[in-house]
Amino acid sequence: MSDIVLFLKNNLSENFTVYFIPLYILGGRPVALLSGQFLGLKIFFLLPVVVLLDGLQIPFFYYLYDTISNSKVLRKLYDRAEKKEAYIRKSRVFQWVQVLGTPGVITITLLPLKGCGMWSGVLLSKLLKLPKLISYPLLITGSLLGCLLILGAGEAILQFIRTIKG
Repeated sequence: MSDIVLFLKNNLSENFTVYFIPLYILGGRPVALLSGQFLGLKIFFLLPVVVLLDGLQIPFFYYLYDTISNSKVLRKLYDRAEKKEAYIRKSRVFQWVQVLGTPGVITITLLPLKGCGMWSGVLLSKLLKLPKLISYPLLITGSLLGCLLILGAGEAILQFIRTIKG
C-alpha cells in the first residue's frame, strides 16, 4: 500500500482524478481518503468529493436492489418467505436488523471496514423498509461521519510521523 502511495506521489500528484477516482473505486473510501491525505491534499477538498461520490452510489444501489428484488426467482423466494413470516420474524438476523434500526444505517455506512459502507447501508435501509426521504439523509450522514473518522485517523498518523521526524 505504501509503495502505491509513493508511486502516486512521485508520478501523479499533480493530476487529482488520475489516481483518486480509481483508488476510490478499487479501494473504497478509506484508501482514497488516506492516500489523498498522505499526498498532501486538503481535508476540506477531500471531504466533499468523497461524500459526493458516496452520495452518487445511493440511487445506483437502490436501482440495483429494486432490479434484483423484482426478478422471478426472488419473487418466488419472497412468496415462500411470506408463508414463513412468523419463523423469519423470530430469526436472529431479522431481530438484529430491527434492533439496529435507523441508527444502524448510519453506523453501517460510516464503518471503514470491508462489507460496510454505502452498499450495506442501502441494503439495511431496504430491509427496514425506510422511505427514501429518511434513508438518504441517514446514508449521507453516515458517509460524512465515516469520512471524518478516516480523516481523523489519517491526521493522527501524520502527526505521529511528524513527531518522529521532528
